[in-house]
Amino acid sequence: MLDERVLKYIKKHKLLAWAMQDEKGVYIANAFYAFDEKNLSFLIASHSDTKHIRLARINPNIAINIAKVDKIAFLKGLQIKAIFLEATKEQESLYYKKFAFASFSMASIFALRIQYLKFSDNTLSKKIEFKLNF
Repeated sequence: MLDERVLKYIKKHKLLAWAMQDEKGVYIANAFYAFDEKNLSFLIASHSDTKHIRLARINPNIAINIAKVDKIAFLKGLQIKAIFLEATKEQESLYYKKFAFASFSMASIFALRIQYLKFSDNTLSKKIEFKLNF
């Protein structure tokens, strides 16, 4: 179970940056997300022929960042390691519930399932870490 402060932060935002490996190093993309709390997954929409989806299918180990930078004393953000997966029908419904307009596009829905998460909040005295055990 994720710490309530982490869940609150995730629910407050809707845009993430995610990175995957390409033939020369790291490749990064942005995506709007819905969060599947039950499966600890960020749900994103994208077309299957995009570079980032092709790369994630080759190597499903990806990284995610969600951050808001105001002043250093109030900096908050998430650093996440995740696994790229095809979304389930239930997850697709969650995404379309949050972003109804996406149901009219030809995009597919994918899940980025949390494996490791670190929440940095400079107003706290420590970082919050979460690791999924299999």
